[in-house]
Amino acid sequence: MATADPLTRRLRRLFAALDTDEDRYVTWENYQRIVHRYVTGYGLAESDTKIKALERAYWAQWLGLLAQATPGRDRLSQDEFVAAHRAAGYGAHASQVLEDIAQAIFTVLDVDGDKRINRDEFARYLAFCDFSDGDAAAIFQRLDLDRDAFISQREVARSLRAFHLYNDDLNTPGGIFLGVS
Repeated sequence: MATADPLTRRLRRLFAALDTDEDRYVTWENYQRIVHRYVTGYGLAESDTKIKALERAYWAQWLGLLAQATPGRDRLSQDEFVAAHRAAGYGAHASQVLEDIAQAIFTVLDVDGDKRINRDEFARYLAFCDFSDGDAAAIFQRLDLDRDAFISQREVARSLRAFHLYNDDLNTPGGIFLGVS
């Protein structure tokens, strides 16, 4: 059996991260669990504008995936999920969905509102995602593309696009924002 290409392998890891109930399908409820993790981790209300923006961004992605699947489906198997992501295409012309997700995630993580994520803000995010402090520095460094000791919204967006695009990096750091370790 041939080894899957790196994008397929990353998307399978994303599927596994989303399928928290382990029913072998991803549904909108799985995406809502991601949003709720931010609610809990940051102590925000479900009605907070930051949470609503995050929910809208994930809803747009979910609808885009469903549009690539068999009509009438409200859940995706792993193979359907991978195929839908590939068919959705997240290249330069179709990256608005990822840009919206990146902006929403960035807004939540930027607790002090200074338009950049510092090491402490990033460490807080990793803590509620159950990553170790030892991982934080290495992951932060990989995300900080311009080496200014902060993560910008642009860097979050670039990392999310890199996760969804064809490249050979199995551990592209953008997966961290999607729950993929």
